[in-house]
Amino acid sequence: MLLTKFLLYCGILLIGFSSSILYYLYLRLRDIGKHYVAFNLPQTISKDYLRNRTEFGWPAWPVYLMWAPLACGLVVFVIGVLSLR
Repeated sequence: MLLTKFLLYCGILLIGFSSSILYYLYLRLRDIGKHYVAFNLPQTISKDYLRNRTEFGWPAWPVYLMWAPLACGLVVFVIGVLSLR
């Protein structure tokens, strides 16, 4: 049971970390005048950020850093959910 809780909490933390990076990207795009709906897909924000990054001198690594913890967090969370009894 302890491992299950650990997996669930780690999955939630990784997804939350990814969401905070997504919010950072959203704020960058909002500062240049791009407006999105409240629950826009991460693909849209990622593509738009990468499209505008050369013009404003932004690095590309936040986009890639956002996707890694999201994928790992979802996998860890699903493993934690499946191990519940």
